[in-house]
Amino acid sequence: MGVPLIDVMLDWMKPAGVTEVILAVNHLADRMRKEIGEKRRGLDVLYSIEPEPLGTGGPLRLAKNLLGSDEPFLVINGDIVSNLDLRKIVKAHEDNDHIEATIALVEVPDPSHYGLVRMDKDRRIKQFDEKTKNVDGSGVVNAGVYILSPEVLEKIPSSGMVSIERQVFPKLAKDNLMQGWEHRGGYWYDVGKIPDYVRVNRELLEQSDATNRAGKEGPTYVGRGSVIEQSAQIGAYSILSDKVTVKSGSRIRDSIVFEETLVEEKCQIEGAIVGERVRLGTGVRLGPGSLVAGEISIPAGRTFGENSVVLNA
Repeated sequence: MGVPLIDVMLDWMKPAGVTEVILAVNHLADRMRKEIGEKRRGLDVLYSIEPEPLGTGGPLRLAKNLLGSDEPFLVINGDIVSNLDLRKIVKAHEDNDHIEATIALVEVPDPSHYGLVRMDKDRRIKQFDEKTKNVDGSGVVNAGVYILSPEVLEKIPSSGMVSIERQVFPKLAKDNLMQGWEHRGGYWYDVGKIPDYVRVNRELLEQSDATNRAGKEGPTYVGRGSVIEQSAQIGAYSILSDKVTVKSGSRIRDSIVFEETLVEEKCQIEGAIVGERVRLGTGVRLGPGSLVAGEISIPAGRTFGENSVVLNA
């Protein structure tokens, strides 16, 4: 609990034998490099910086020299939380000499927001429809985790924004060069949107042994060195990282507050995310789906409604 998503993902990769990661970044690239560094959680970190957004395929093309041409590589979307066993998908790829891409798959109740996948009896992917709307019921979808052979890099268009899901994967499927590997019996979450991120943390908090406060309405977690003044209220499903200070009269519920943040008196935070080293002035109110980040200081009395985003860029 209270661990940045990048650290969760790096810890997830290590058991699969990953020793080096390449982060494809565009917006706030300098800040990310400063915060994350060149060594994190025991892994070497390299950066491939996009001068402009390049989609999901363009960044791989840009990082071609860093990736090399000798062996397959692992690609993971940056907004995935899962206990998928990466070792197994790597082995599945290595065991098949006749494919160039192995895609992790999960079954979801509503596949319309994801890439719907259809396989044959040998697990070869025959159809890849990215975010199709014409679906009834559950379906098996792209989980955002891939093992790609170096040959795939040569099939990415040489310039501009490229969607690997729309422009590369369908061609691989047509040429019988892509297989699926299904993740069963574990969890998989897409946390690309703020409400989803809050919801997933809520669900994981219910399952976690790290919960250190259990109220009548549900569990909470408060990190080491945090100070909660006596009349402050930390409501159900809230996660406070280390060294957070919440002053008297403030109320936090169903929210995530990162390390070294100061919440002054009489603030109200509901269903929101507050980044690290933020200062919320007296009486600040944050509505559901809100995000405040970038070590910013919010003046007293400000109110931000649902889905507000306040960043110090």
